[in-house]
Amino acid sequence: MADNAFGDFFISDVDDELEDDDELIAAPVVVPGAAAAPASAPAQPAAQPVAPAPGVASPAPQAAPAAAQRPRVAATTQQATREERLASALDDLMEDNQEIQAAALVSLDGFTMASALPEGMQEDRVGAMSAAILGLGERAAAELGRGHLSQVFIEGEGGYVMLIAAGDRAVLTCIAAMEAKLGLVLYDMRAAAEQIAEILG
Repeated sequence: MADNAFGDFFISDVDDELEDDDELIAAPVVVPGAAAAPASAPAQPAAQPVAPAPGVASPAPQAAPAAAQRPRVAATTQQATREERLASALDDLMEDNQEIQAAALVSLDGFTMASALPEGMQEDRVGAMSAAILGLGERAAAELGRGHLSQVFIEGEGGYVMLIAAGDRAVLTCIAAMEAKLGLVLYDMRAAAEQIAEILG
């Protein structure tokens, strides 16, 4: 049998027979599993998927990620309400300083905006007393020429009550035990009051 450069092709036995003009009679090439191709047409390699050029994104793969990112973008645009931010500021204060037993944010008219009070302590009464103490302290500071009131400090037999102004619209009230480190408590209260003042604007 004559040698063939394409090892995968089978050549018919008629290729071994020579005609009078001593030319080889070409038999059709048979590829298993494919239709017979003309002898004059060279076999073409199978088409390979074309990779996208660098920097050029394929439109089909981008469609799915874009749709998947829509809920994530919508979730990040949601803003927390002011009440939630105030409550979060009080929670952070209570977590940062375990010596603070209770805390409340009260408006100047006695309305409790947010509170972290123990069971049995009514936030309405805390708000009313905080507003009354703040009003009396501001009047005393002004009458005695002490300027604008910044904080009120009350010491009792069972502990301390501290009030610090949170901007011009609210006051932060905290209750601590006798063994509390007042310096750290007041430091954390001032930081929380500044954060609350920014939230209230």
